[in-house]
Amino acid sequence: MQTFYRKSRAQLGGLLAALILGSAATAEAELSYVGSSTIGDNIIPAAAEAFARKTGVKLGSIATQGSGQGLELVLRGTAPLAGVSRGLTLVEKQQRIYYQTIGYDAVAVYVHDSNPVTSLSKAALKGIYTGRIRSWKDVGGKDGPLVVITQTWSAQRAQMVEFRDQVMNGAAYREDRLEVDRQADQVGALLSEPRGITAVSLAMARPGVKAVAIEGFPPDARSVRSGAYLLSRPLLLVTPARPDPDARRFVEFMLSPEGQAIVARKFLPLR
Repeated sequence: MQTFYRKSRAQLGGLLAALILGSAATAEAELSYVGSSTIGDNIIPAAAEAFARKTGVKLGSIATQGSGQGLELVLRGTAPLAGVSRGLTLVEKQQRIYYQTIGYDAVAVYVHDSNPVTSLSKAALKGIYTGRIRSWKDVGGKDGPLVVITQTWSAQRAQMVEFRDQVMNGAAYREDRLEVDRQADQVGALLSEPRGITAVSLAMARPGVKAVAIEGFPPDARSVRSGAYLLSRPLLLVTPARPDPDARRFVEFMLSPEGQAIVARKFLPLR
């Protein structure tokens, strides 16, 4: 009898240990998101909620340290799912990753509502952001200093990298700009600075600021989808080449009609 009880207790202990270890493994394997704040702030929360209702799989955390850092974590194998709000380079595409475009965005150039400027050329924008042009009078506005508002360059966020490459031909940003942490902070700074100019996602549009056309093209659906608008960009979800099954299911969900409807709340869906 004692032998039976010892065996039963040993078996129960093993079962409890297996359950604890299994729970720990599940917690460790919980799906999470890293990367682009544009995607992480404006798409992932609602998508995660809908995905959990549909599949029972929850996103444990949403970290928005930027596209570059999110992609790097996926490449290292330390993150199951990242958001990248820019096109991938040829070198990045050749890495062991799986990626899908889930929608389109544009980095719009915004000025204060009181600013009479409605359109800027690429050359003018380059001059403004590199420091060669320092007065609004030089680009059709009122005489007064230009205040350039950007995110912190050290974060290497996709928005600043794309703008530098597409508009400034890789030149350095002017040193006398106002740096803030996030896109919402850029808009907040612009609202209180009538002489300001900033470049942020279309999702950040607020009363009190207005987007200007670039080379005559406004950041509207037609111009963004066609690529006529200079700062059009894809919104990507990236996983390792052999993704976690739940991460793959999440990407597939974002391509479904339900997922695309969530994208369409603030961005342009695939169709």
